[in-house]
Amino acid sequence: MRGWIVVLAAAAGSASAMAQSAIKLPIASGFWTNDDQQCATARYGYIFDGRRWGSVYYYGPTGNLGPAAELQAITQTRAVGGGFTQMQFGGFDGAGYFRIKATGTDRALYRVGAPFRDEIQVADERLIRCSYQAMSPKMKAAMRRFAPALARVRTH
Repeated sequence: MRGWIVVLAAAAGSASAMAQSAIKLPIASGFWTNDDQQCATARYGYIFDGRRWGSVYYYGPTGNLGPAAELQAITQTRAVGGGFTQMQFGGFDGAGYFRIKATGTDRALYRVGAPFRDEIQVADERLIRCSYQAMSPKMKAAMRRFAPALARVRTH
């Protein structure tokens, strides 16, 4: 009997996670990469699909392996200093953080704070959003695999 309760509880939890409404971030959904990359040749970047955030990439010496993705459901967001929105994953905050803010049309600043010894090390990445049409065939395939709802032709 106890086993069935666990199964039902797990099913209910996964159903509510799947029914999760869209998360509001100050950026548009899509594929984002570093601003020093070209959308047509980018081998790595980030996906925001309205509910999840994370990296998608090809790896190996020439970027010929993959694709791989590390997407996490965003469970909560909140405004923090400097115009950033902090993303929370898994229902809790740790010492580190993931923050994003829009810096223009299809431009953003992604800030990660990671604990290291007695301090938080901060790394910033300037990002641009790539339209689906502008992406390489390989990255389009990654989008179809990991974020199918975003993998369609858009005008922007």
